[in-house]
Amino acid sequence: METLGKGSDCVAWFNGRAKQVTPKVVKAFTDALPAARVYVSSDFEQAQKFAAQIAKDPPALLFSGGGDGTISRMLNWLREAGMDGFPPIALLRLGTGNGWPNAVGAPPFKKVLPKLPGLSWTPPIRRFDLIEVEGRLCQFAGVGLDATVLHDYAQELAKSKAQMVGSRVSTWAHKGLPGYLFSTFTVTIPGDISRNMREGRVQVTLENLGRPALTLDKNAKPVPVPHAPKTLYQGPISVGGAAVEPEWGARFKAYPFAQLVPGTLNMRVYDRTAFEAARNMFKLWRGAYPLPGMHDFFITRARMTFSRPMPFQMAGDSVGLREQMEFSIAPQTVDMVDWNALTLS
Repeated sequence: METLGKGSDCVAWFNGRAKQVTPKVVKAFTDALPAARVYVSSDFEQAQKFAAQIAKDPPALLFSGGGDGTISRMLNWLREAGMDGFPPIALLRLGTGNGWPNAVGAPPFKKVLPKLPGLSWTPPIRRFDLIEVEGRLCQFAGVGLDATVLHDYAQELAKSKAQMVGSRVSTWAHKGLPGYLFSTFTVTIPGDISRNMREGRVQVTLENLGRPALTLDKNAKPVPVPHAPKTLYQGPISVGGAAVEPEWGARFKAYPFAQLVPGTLNMRVYDRTAFEAARNMFKLWRGAYPLPGMHDFFITRARMTFSRPMPFQMAGDSVGLREQMEFSIAPQTVDMVDWNALTLS
């Protein structure tokens, strides 16, 4: 078995703005694979320049160091730079949520680092479809409470920094998973309840624009949607979107059936209130099925239209409000190193 050795045909792309990507982390990687080309982007303009260099001279293996948003942006920049097909990508667990890295079993960085020179040039891989929404590639995207939490989390984190709260407990409570939970229960859920009381619940119409859609039976088996209607769902919504991999991050299996039907997107609509979602948080977290109020579909293209603007997130990044969105299966796929299939002693 031929191994990476010094990594002469490897590229590593680190998001220099990710909190886990430090000079020490980058140096440790370059010490492990000294012949690899290493890029550390500090802003979008620099990242686009790196993408052009990588597209001009594609590696045999590409390491990605950052969060879910980093991976999504990297794929878009590479496509914009003219790369028709992506090289195999090895995800490093260096983000906040690490949804996609967790889905492929990426080990902690410190554990995988000394094993990199012994990694095969032909490691086991998992092929993923990609979502195209608003001309961008991503692995998950959606509207509702999840996007609102991301917005509220960013606001709360900025507020805590502005106030220069010095205690470690306060800092811990506003960052990472504790910060998301803090924002969810102190800002997002109360705000959602208040707005629904004033304006009523948001309604959505989900229309199928592609091949006949599938849904799930009571045994979680994919079956055709009866009568193949154009309107797959019409009613209240608190969370909705599409994914090609199961996790949002922090082991939250928001789309447990992603990849169940290759060549499709798993679209979900959750019709219960924020209060009901909080009551069922642990069931939602582990991807329990069946779950009252959850509607699953497998589509190639679909449109969501909302009764009022909804907060929208793409690959874990909040990107504003939308009244209508279209999701479709992208023509590109991507191969990810399947760390679950590797033995790293």
